[in-house]
Amino acid sequence: MTLLRKTLLYLLLVMLPVALGGGWLFDTLIRRGIYYEIDEQLSSDLAYIQQQLIRQQVTVGQDHHLLDNPHIEPVAGPGQLTPVYSDTTEFDWREHNPVPVRQLKAILTVGDKHYLVVVKQAMGEFDEIARLLSISVVGGFMLLLGLLVVLNSWVSKRLWTPFFTLIEQLRTFRLDASEPVRFSGSSIAEFDHLSATLNDMSQNLQQQYQLQKAFTEHAAHELQTPLAVITTQLDQLLGTEPLTGEQVALMESAQHSVRRLVHLNKSLLLLTKVENQQFAGLQTVDLSSLAAQQCRQFALYAAHRGLDWQVSIAAGVTRRLNPYLADVMFSNLLKNAMLHATANTNVYITLTASSFTIRNTGEPLPFPEDQLFSRFVKHPARPDSTGLGLAITREIARRYDIALNYRYHNDIQEHVFMLDFQTSQ
Repeated sequence: MTLLRKTLLYLLLVMLPVALGGGWLFDTLIRRGIYYEIDEQLSSDLAYIQQQLIRQQVTVGQDHHLLDNPHIEPVAGPGQLTPVYSDTTEFDWREHNPVPVRQLKAILTVGDKHYLVVVKQAMGEFDEIARLLSISVVGGFMLLLGLLVVLNSWVSKRLWTPFFTLIEQLRTFRLDASEPVRFSGSSIAEFDHLSATLNDMSQNLQQQYQLQKAFTEHAAHELQTPLAVITTQLDQLLGTEPLTGEQVALMESAQHSVRRLVHLNKSLLLLTKVENQQFAGLQTVDLSSLAAQQCRQFALYAAHRGLDWQVSIAAGVTRRLNPYLADVMFSNLLKNAMLHATANTNVYITLTASSFTIRNTGEPLPFPEDQLFSRFVKHPARPDSTGLGLAITREIARRYDIALNYRYHNDIQEHVFMLDFQTSQ
């Protein structure tokens, strides 16, 4: 969820209780105000009736209104002298239904006579007025809040435009770009400061990248030359006569170490280049053809170990990758399965539009599973391995947002490696 949408969501979540609470509070205040005014009116009516009784201008015991208002009847004693306000309902013959009524009861003493006086006021119209006022105010308040949300959304989009521009520039930023990127400034101080910071950071990163790239290229050249010389000289020494058996064994051992050093050098340089994103070229790679070609290349050695390739490759599977890195990624997984599978077993290779899966039978890992893709972690049974193959494969997969998953089934002693292409969609 974007920051703008989350802000609007929080604003709406705050608005809801505020609107409900505000509506309830406003309705309560209106009703209290109405009750206060009606009670004052009833008090005035009671005082007026008392004056009329004193002047003997009111007929006692006669209904004066359809609601018998005011109701006056003589009583034997003064009784409760304090006026009492209360709410009740009475049937209104004009409305043909019960209506809410506010009434005031009091005992008035006129001379030596005492009268029970009940003054009433129908509340139906006042309730409707209070309801209409509450609905109108709450509706207006909600409309105002809705307008506020819309305006806030519009203002926020305008204010956050420089930020989204910076995000887009960061998305297209590449360390290997020929021209240094310049993040645009803004009239907003915070975004302008962020832009300046990003400019400084990108320049430092590109300088470090160029230095590391130059170091990698120089190291590759400087290491390959003496290794090639050593290999050539060892080959020449093996061709000289006479040589003792011990000398031949020593030179063959030296050749093996040099070859391993050459392979280690190439693997380390490849891993460094992948991590530094020095393979920038993207092409639509036909993974179906690539997988079939790789399987044919390893089939002979697999047959030598008694392995039976069970290949199922869907046609037309393509992805946007660097062709060289795609070849390395597939070949490393196939080579790993070929070298570590138990002899005379089946290796199942499956390629679909969503994944590339290799399953082979083998003993459990001799080290923790979370170290499988770490550098220089290798099986004790293969000391000549560099321990970099799966680390390189993981970095290539990560480079293109492909999930490299591994699991081991103890019941059938099966290793499963899977490249999940769906994560890169």
